[in-house]
Amino acid sequence: MEHPEERYYKLNRFLLSATGLWPYQSEWSARLFRTVITILMTSCVAAQISSLFTYPHIDLNFISELLPMIVPTAGNLFQIYTRVIYIDKFKELFELMWNDWALEKTDDEIKIMHQYAETAKSISIYYFVIFYSIVIGYIVWLFMPVISAHIQPTNESLLQSVIHVEFYIDTEQHIYFILFYLSTVFILMPLIFIASSTLFLVFAQHVCSMCELLGCKNIVLLIQQHYNVIKFVDMIETSHTIPFLIDLSGVVSSISLCLLKILNYDLNFESIDSEFVLSFAFIIVVAIYLIIPNYGGQKITDKSSILCEKVYNSAWYNADVSQQKSLMLIMGRRFHPLVLTACKFYPMSLSSIKMIFQMAISYCMFMRKV
Repeated sequence: MEHPEERYYKLNRFLLSATGLWPYQSEWSARLFRTVITILMTSCVAAQISSLFTYPHIDLNFISELLPMIVPTAGNLFQIYTRVIYIDKFKELFELMWNDWALEKTDDEIKIMHQYAETAKSISIYYFVIFYSIVIGYIVWLFMPVISAHIQPTNESLLQSVIHVEFYIDTEQHIYFILFYLSTVFILMPLIFIASSTLFLVFAQHVCSMCELLGCKNIVLLIQQHYNVIKFVDMIETSHTIPFLIDLSGVVSSISLCLLKILNYDLNFESIDSEFVLSFAFIIVVAIYLIIPNYGGQKITDKSSILCEKVYNSAWYNADVSQQKSLMLIMGRRFHPLVLTACKFYPMSLSSIKMIFQMAISYCMFMRKV
């Protein structure tokens, strides 16, 4: 389905199509992409769990290395299939977006909508570039021992990875197969997280643009558009609240275990190795991942908080009695801004990021004492 404004969402369309979550793609291609991701991620989780049976000395340090990598791998599967349930909701949200774009608007209103869509596009591109720069850097690091061995042969292992995996095959003999497999997993792993985060950002920015337009509408359109905004936000909440909670659980556990691993190192420069750096980098990546949904939730809260003032400053006194009652109802509802949550447990806002890290640090300290 083509729309002129879809140029702002080409990256989102690519990411959602690659994960089988684009509402307008054919059923067979969606199932194909989801099947490929499912097979790769399931096999990777199985290979990581298998390392428990072959590792010579399982201790807390090993667990703190294993689990932070299992969580995002398994999280991919949860993220895909919790969103598959809501594909019809995503399609309805896109249809509402296209309808809003198709409304007759002034030049200033068109400029506002394009401005917010351009912001969503730019942030999505930066987000994609940051994540895949890290992925490419990690893949290069994976292949460094093999490249070095060709230049200067050594007796060291050719496989270095932050993921503990066991394939029950000769690692040195099948090193290229293992490296290709791990590279593929790491290329696919961020796709679902980036796709879901940027999709939420697109919807959040659209809500913000419509809130901005409410002050430009006449009374009748203001009332109707307010209803449309509430409906749109409710649908975002319905389709994202469970994935948000899954994200929250995975993020807290991953950060806690990575912090535990970092604290187990001796704090001197001689003991700092690649695993220490990668653990620290993993926490930074998770923090970046948290910013997008919380930023989107914060923007919706901020924009909806000024709706009451916009209604008050409108020409409500020129409206008839029934319209004035509707405006009073809108003002009463918007004394409290719209807040997106993770199953009513966690409000999506920038200030809530602090709460996540506090929880992660608390769990880390608890595990360290145990």
